[in-house]
Amino acid sequence: MKTCLKLKPRLTSTVTNKFRDVVGRVTPCAPFGKLSAARGAHGVTRPTGALHEATKLICRGTRVGSILVVTLLLGAILMLTLGGYLSWVRTQNVLVAESQAWNSALALAEAGIEEGMAQINVLEGTDYVMNYMSSVSTNFPQNGTKYGPLLSARTLTNGSYTSGSYNLIIIPPPVGADPGAGPTIFSTGYTKVPMISRPIARVVEVLTAIKPLMANGITVLSNIDVSGNNLTVDSFLSTDKAHSTNGLYYAPTRMANGDMASLYGVINVGNGHIYGHLYTGPSGSDQIGSQGTVGDLSWTGPGVEPGYYHNDFNMDVPDVQPPYTNGLGLPPETTNTYTLGNPALPGSSYSYYQNTSLSLGNGETLYVAPSNNVTLYLTGSLTMQSQNSSYLYLGQGASLKLYVGTTSGSATTITLTQVNNSGDDSKLQIFGLPSTKTMSWHGNAAFSGVVYAPEAFFTMGGGGSTAYDFQGACTVGSMKLNGNFNLHYDEYLRHLGVLSSGFTVTYWQELPASH
Repeated sequence: MKTCLKLKPRLTSTVTNKFRDVVGRVTPCAPFGKLSAARGAHGVTRPTGALHEATKLICRGTRVGSILVVTLLLGAILMLTLGGYLSWVRTQNVLVAESQAWNSALALAEAGIEEGMAQINVLEGTDYVMNYMSSVSTNFPQNGTKYGPLLSARTLTNGSYTSGSYNLIIIPPPVGADPGAGPTIFSTGYTKVPMISRPIARVVEVLTAIKPLMANGITVLSNIDVSGNNLTVDSFLSTDKAHSTNGLYYAPTRMANGDMASLYGVINVGNGHIYGHLYTGPSGSDQIGSQGTVGDLSWTGPGVEPGYYHNDFNMDVPDVQPPYTNGLGLPPETTNTYTLGNPALPGSSYSYYQNTSLSLGNGETLYVAPSNNVTLYLTGSLTMQSQNSSYLYLGQGASLKLYVGTTSGSATTITLTQVNNSGDDSKLQIFGLPSTKTMSWHGNAAFSGVVYAPEAFFTMGGGGSTAYDFQGACTVGSMKLNGNFNLHYDEYLRHLGVLSSGFTVTYWQELPASH
């Protein structure tokens, strides 16, 4: 008996339909054995091999595509990371280069300041420190009241490498400025940042002033010893009518800037009265007697008024150099008088040179003609033998610069007694060269002048109850005062250009590059 299997109409579809149906209902990566067995349940066995191969291709393509996508994603991430790292490295290099260029621009500006200082100190160590304008005007174009900038900037090179350049402007102090004021210098340093060639400019401004040789009433390299009982030190200002009379000291208008300073040693004030400050170096000290006072005019003691002693003193004290090596011979003595200059030619200047010592005996006078400007250089000693009858006398309006000694060789001395200066203290300037080891002033008289002898031991002493009156200032190796003294420091001397060792920087600031 035949049994007939009645198929549903939907089972009469072609193998293609079965394949499409199977493919539509299975996941691409289903196990091939399971797929074949599942379809065998419907009695369709012939398409199983084709289905297996097709499904195998689908799974393989899917896997390859997934790997490619992942690879692309990883490559993109790696490229972004590498690009970011390289960008960060470049940024760091640029920042380092920029920092170095920024610092280099400041160094270049400082190089310009150095050139400016060299220009204004071209006569450093001479009597003509303030005469710097001839050098400045020769080397820099004038633009109104200022000199510079240079027509082309100074370029600095290091072998084949160009570091950058600088330019500068020098502005002299205006008319009426403080006598000790120096020029103002502006300097601009130019450079570029490597790699990006971005220009950088930095501007520096400095103010200058002279370095005075007479910065204090008394300045010594080692010790100051006061053994007298009535020392008084104060100050006045010869160019200020409110603090002087006709350029001379006037007690009712005195000031408390009669400073005393020691670079390396001790200041022994004893029982003196110092209306001013005491300055020593870090290793120095001060000694005050039971009756001694140091401070302002209103300070009555005891001891040092707070704030009037400092132990951080420093000062440039250069040796004196010969002003020249030849000049006019000393004129013959007439009626016990050596006359320097010419009374018939007021305003004239003379330079005398004597390659030996000069001794003034009893009744002899060294006289400078009125309104004459005289320089006398003695390679030997100057000795005024008589305490009361040997004279150094300056006529009205006259000035004398006296140089004694040599830079080496036998020791020389300066002995002063009766010194009469009818003008202000800046009119008489006494300089001891390195061979001048001792110096003294003895006599019951007034002294108006300045003494600069950094290698000399200077003693001042005398007899009687009359007080010595020293008006001016002194800078010496060491000092001893024995007697009654009044020392009146002329504050103008700290500004006087001729008594200085050149210009120094007093103020520094950086300005915007657009200045």
